[in-house]
Amino acid sequence: MIRPFATRPRKGYPSRVVVQRRKVSDLMNPDVVCVRPEATVAEARELLAARGVSGAPVVDDAGMPIGVVSQSDLVRHGTRRVTAGESGRFYSDMEEFQDLADVPIDRSQTPVREVMTPHVYGVSRDTGVAQAASIMRERKIHRLLVTERGRLVGVISSLDLLAVLVENG
Repeated sequence: MIRPFATRPRKGYPSRVVVQRRKVSDLMNPDVVCVRPEATVAEARELLAARGVSGAPVVDDAGMPIGVVSQSDLVRHGTRRVTAGESGRFYSDMEEFQDLADVPIDRSQTPVREVMTPHVYGVSRDTGVAQAASIMRERKIHRLLVTERGRLVGVISSLDLLAVLVENG
C-alpha cells in the first residue's frame, strides 16, 4: 500500500531538491593530505593521525593520484603473519617443534605503495552530490578524489556528504 506522505519529504529531513542542487565543489576539502608511495606505513599512520583524517590519496612525483591509503589499510597491513615458507620449524627449550605461523611480523617500515588501494575513483568539481554519494555507495568507498585535468584539487568524503543531510535536516 502506498501512503500519501511517502512522496513528500518528512519534516526534519532534507528535501531532494537541496541535495540534488549541491555540487562536489560545495563540499570538497581543497586542503588535501597526500602521502608519497615511498612513505612507510608508520609515517602514513602518523600523518593521518596528526591531520585527523581517516585516509589520503597517494600521489606520484607529478602530484597525480595513483592510489588511496586508509587507516583500515594501515591496520590491516601493519602486521602480518609469517607464512609457512618463511617460518620453517625450530626447537624450543623443551625441544618440541614449534610453528612460527602465528608470530606477527612488524611491517611498519613497509612502503605505502605495497599496502595502498591502487584504484582511484575521481569526480569533477561539477559532479552533483547525489551522484558522488551514489558512486561511493556502489564502490563501497569512503572518499572520492576531486580532479581537474587529472590533477588532484580536493577530496570529498562520506562524512562531507553526511554533513549535507545534517545541514538541511
